[in-house]
Amino acid sequence: MKIAVLHARQPLTTDLREVFPEAECVVISAGEPAVREDVDGESPPVIRADRGDWAAVLAEVRPDEVVTNDEYALADCAGLRGLLGLAARLPAYPLNYLDKVTMKRELAAAGITVPRFVAFEPMVARTEAEVLTRVGLPVVVKPRQEANSRGVRVLRTVAELRDWLAAHEGEAGWEAEEFVLGVGHHVNSVVRTRHVEPVQVGRYLGPLLDLPIGSMSVRYDSLHELNERVVAALGYAEMVVHTELIVREGVPVVVEVAGRAPGGDVPRMAVRHAGINLEAAHLRLQAGLPIDSPHRTDLDAAWVWRRPGELPPVTSPHEVYRRSTIDSVVLWNSDPAELERDAVLLSRPTGGTP
Repeated sequence: MKIAVLHARQPLTTDLREVFPEAECVVISAGEPAVREDVDGESPPVIRADRGDWAAVLAEVRPDEVVTNDEYALADCAGLRGLLGLAARLPAYPLNYLDKVTMKRELAAAGITVPRFVAFEPMVARTEAEVLTRVGLPVVVKPRQEANSRGVRVLRTVAELRDWLAAHEGEAGWEAEEFVLGVGHHVNSVVRTRHVEPVQVGRYLGPLLDLPIGSMSVRYDSLHELNERVVAALGYAEMVVHTELIVREGVPVVVEVAGRAPGGDVPRMAVRHAGINLEAAHLRLQAGLPIDSPHRTDLDAAWVWRRPGELPPVTSPHEVYRRSTIDSVVLWNSDPAELERDAVLLSRPTGGTP
């Protein structure tokens, strides 16, 4: 069996030999790096090609399956699978999971709470009054189709909003949404056709726009029920779904949803907490291969990305994955209070921006 893995911008975070022990893998990549530097093992073979040439490369490679966990390659993957006559295992309407405006409109129509927002359609114009009236300040401006907080800014004053609108006037692909005050969470599920299996809920340890960042597992079962409604609204497939939300005064407000495994080290956290690597599960589901069912272990887990350096003393079992600009610490513990103390200790600021 031969599997082609598409990569545009988000690197793989797992060893493909462990994900697909029964298959030969090749990565078709339009960017650098294709594999994150803290992944152990020999790198897979990589074919460098522009995205416009992927169809031609696949015609030469002749894979049995084409998969991706890259936000920027999901639509390409769905189209190329159709071109090759492969089963349609990705969402029928990819924009529901890729375009933040389309996503919020679909969720709101299903009765799911989302932030107030203004879509700059067809492009950014001097709509200061509309943003202030419909959204207010502070306001979050972000690209409609991006990931990993790229391009996201929080504007807190009229002057900042006015300057941003002037700087981006005439540009397409932007939106402005309400700055939701509350506690950030993520919810991860495995989706098999029309069945949504809960994996884990994580509570973020702080803001996501600068280091240190991280999250820890929490028991919040009603958010799994919410994620079932999210998937029903946006579309079923064979995939992992990662939903970002903020709990405001007890009410979850869904901010973004990804039809792929999450970033950071949430997949490694899930291994400890739920016995499943989310990236591996997402790739195998696309390939039509079996995966283990997620289940609650007796462990809670956390991950923290921090600047390189000596770690403060923690008592929870942990592993450290080192990269050139980041130390990633994955922790686990059967005592959630002890785990939280360690995760909070690790997530304290340690210095300047890398």
